[in-house]
Amino acid sequence: MHDPTDSHLSSEDRHEVDRQPRPDRCAQCDEIKAKRYEAYRQGDLGATMAMTKAMGRHWWAAHG
Repeated sequence: MHDPTDSHLSSEDRHEVDRQPRPDRCAQCDEIKAKRYEAYRQGDLGATMAMTKAMGRHWWAAHG
């Protein structure tokens, strides 16, 4: 199943991003990610997209 919330980066760009170290996620990041994964697994596109937006808002507020 294709995840429509995947990044729009090309495969070359995605490889470059993957090489860069990523900061550890906090507990709230883990919670949002788990909810997003579960919504995606159940095929709930609306909830999947809502969790993607929630992660973006959280990331900027807590880690930006």
